[in-house]
Amino acid sequence: MDNALAECLNVIWKHAILLKDLNAEDTKTATKYLLKIFNRLNIVKTKDLAERTMTIAQSLKIRIYDALYVALAEKEKGSLYTTDKKLATTANTITTTKLLKPN
Repeated sequence: MDNALAECLNVIWKHAILLKDLNAEDTKTATKYLLKIFNRLNIVKTKDLAERTMTIAQSLKIRIYDALYVALAEKEKGSLYTTDKKLATTANTITTTKLLKPN
């Protein structure tokens, strides 16, 4: 999904700025590898999921960001992987979900 790059960049930023476990060079390297991976992906545009996302968000009473991932999993006939137990339970009514253990 086209917002995935921003979310991944935010994770790198969080580790560099808030958690302070990535230095400037590690951040640069992580961003470089992230872009290399991202450039090989089939990107689904948020606008192509917008209507279904809104329906899911309203019917399940979940945030739009979470509903986007549910809509994408449904569209691709894939599984949604999350560490959010409530989301996994709720989303499972629409698509297959897998609850991951947080680190």
